[in-house]
Amino acid sequence: MPAGPAMATLRSVVAYLAVMLRCSGMVYTVVQVLTWQSFFAAAWWRLAVPVMAAAWAATIAVVLRKGWASPLLACVDSAVYVGLALGAQMCVPPGVRDGGFSWLVISMSGQLIFSVWYAPRALFAPLAFAPSVAYWAGAMTQPVTDRPTLVEATILLALVGGIHAYGRRQFYARATEADAALETADRAASEQYAILSRAIERREHERLLHDTVLNTLTAVTRVGDDNAADVVNRCRQDVALIETTLSGGIIDRPADLRPEIQAAVAVMRSRGLSIHVEIGDGEAPKVPARVATALSNAMREALSNVSAHAGTGEAWVEVRFLTPREGMTPPEDADGPSRLEVTIRDEGAGFDPAHVSGSRLGLKRSVKERVADCGGRASIWSKPGQGTVVRLSWPASGWPGEPGRVGRDEADSMLARESLPW
Repeated sequence: MPAGPAMATLRSVVAYLAVMLRCSGMVYTVVQVLTWQSFFAAAWWRLAVPVMAAAWAATIAVVLRKGWASPLLACVDSAVYVGLALGAQMCVPPGVRDGGFSWLVISMSGQLIFSVWYAPRALFAPLAFAPSVAYWAGAMTQPVTDRPTLVEATILLALVGGIHAYGRRQFYARATEADAALETADRAASEQYAILSRAIERREHERLLHDTVLNTLTAVTRVGDDNAADVVNRCRQDVALIETTLSGGIIDRPADLRPEIQAAVAVMRSRGLSIHVEIGDGEAPKVPARVATALSNAMREALSNVSAHAGTGEAWVEVRFLTPREGMTPPEDADGPSRLEVTIRDEGAGFDPAHVSGSRLGLKRSVKERVADCGGRASIWSKPGQGTVVRLSWPASGWPGEPGRVGRDEADSMLARESLPW
């Protein structure tokens, strides 16, 4: 039998109802024994049978509560009650022996939900009607005082069994369909996730290729023999970065952004760029390692663009740890500032966003998409002769998982970013 979420939920509900019915049957048996105590006191065996029936019902209730039910146990339980129906008629007080309100009929009707819903597929229909047939056969071996009442009790048991059989057939079929649909959707989602993961990995490799090999080769064409040592050092740094990325060195552990920023700045300073760094006061929030790596790599690429294209050897980096805006309530699990903003600025040549070639992948892949992949946002502003400003923020909202509230400055940045062809 399928063990999907829908089927598991259905079986847990059935088990709960079965426990409730068993407990109700035990209580009813005790009440009837107390009501007819003179009948049961006349012979010890008359009391022994309902006591054993109540003990068995309690055992099954415990098994159901523990989740230990099985098709085999359901068949054994049905056999026990069939045996009671055949041989326990003499343990029922004569006043209620042929009616539908004896402890035997009530116990048997409450038992049906377990035997029918948990029995193997090939046996649930026979087990649904076996108690009623056994009850009729057992009653016919005893003196019958009220035949119409006996017929009503038998029909009641058969009706309860039929309802359970029909319910099992319908609900199990729907639960099976729901589990099959869920499995199909889960398989499709897994396939899409695999495709997405491969696409993200491919983009990261393209970024890595651009940030290391291509940039280094470009630098090689611009240096002379006096700078050979710098080029060799740069190649070593690039190889180390590639090895770290390809070996899975970046994992999703909590990390501090400061060391990542400082390492990226040190690399660019070693390449001759003068960088003024300003890191905001206060305790830096811990972020996933992939976020710290993405922001630092995007910042390094922005600084590489300053070195290669801005026509200046000077840049400014500002890191701010922002608190929630006024009126915003942090989530319950937030324990401090949770927004980072890194700004890279230069006063170089700048450029006209409208005339940037679509083949330029540096800002598109290595900055904008890299930050977006970790849940952040990148905005770029530039004008010819007025320098360039690149702003990286994470997360894009004031608190993780909440919609962002965009102010005037951010709106200007977003407009500038959306106007760029990359």
